[in-house]
Amino acid sequence: MTKYNTALVLGGGGVRCMAHVGVFKALHENGIEPDLVVGSSIGAVLGAVYAYIKDPSYVERFADRFSSNRMVLTLERSLGSNNGNPISRVGTFLSFTFGLFHGFWRQGILSQEFVKKVYKNILGDGVLFNRNFNIEDTAIPFAPLTTDYSTAEAVAVTKGDLPTFLYASSAFPGLCKPVLHGTRVLMDGGIISVVPVMAAHLLGAKRIIAIDTEEEVTKPRYKNAIEAISMATGIRGHRLNIVEKNLADIVVSPYINGYKWYEFSKVNECKEAGYNAAIQNIDGIKALIGSSPDEDIYHKRDAMAELYPFAVI
Repeated sequence: MTKYNTALVLGGGGVRCMAHVGVFKALHENGIEPDLVVGSSIGAVLGAVYAYIKDPSYVERFADRFSSNRMVLTLERSLGSNNGNPISRVGTFLSFTFGLFHGFWRQGILSQEFVKKVYKNILGDGVLFNRNFNIEDTAIPFAPLTTDYSTAEAVAVTKGDLPTFLYASSAFPGLCKPVLHGTRVLMDGGIISVVPVMAAHLLGAKRIIAIDTEEEVTKPRYKNAIEAISMATGIRGHRLNIVEKNLADIVVSPYINGYKWYEFSKVNECKEAGYNAAIQNIDGIKALIGSSPDEDIYHKRDAMAELYPFAVI
């Protein structure tokens, strides 16, 4: 197994993942480049562009295009409260009902081909689509994390068609159809690991810098049954995330509470929060890279590995 000195681990969380763009910028300004990038959900999408281009300004342009994409803006308008407008609430309810019905019969509304086409339109100049582009071709070693619905394993993908597995890593259940890969049924990596620290460890990382873009769970904020179900899922993920991120050597936590995952109009606030949080931790990151790996925390990750169903493909 390849050993990597330092891994950058990118959490999921919809628009909150745009904080990663600011982190890339801060690291670049300070001459810091990881040896491995591991991402979950939208964190994997941004991590892939960064790992291939190694240019934070390009990743920022990608993030801006993504956030202003017509489909993304429509999603925000559909799911937003619109100040409690009754017509809007009815429309949201009908959209959700249709999605639930369609998802029941078809496993999801959005297809792999459709989302890959959206990615292509966002990139504009076709960087990821002008040839066969594989994960193993990235300038920095990269692995998106997915969840295998058939085995409940966390699955890190280290080779194969990048757009396909970016879709798999961000394929939200009910909204997106799964990716069938042999006997595996691959979906959103955030289901099983919001901040994939253990995946980076099992891929061979000695030191791990985790970027935690999860929103804090503080008090009930749901107004209806749909939001209650969503919050219950969030609490479960939050509990698992506490354990996993505490196994990182450094955790960078941008202050981005209060933004719902679909509020991509908040992209600039999230980018700024990521930059500020990384700068606040930059001395610690430099010290980590210049020191010997922490054997205690490494052994804790090793012990956790026995309880963490995991596969590499």
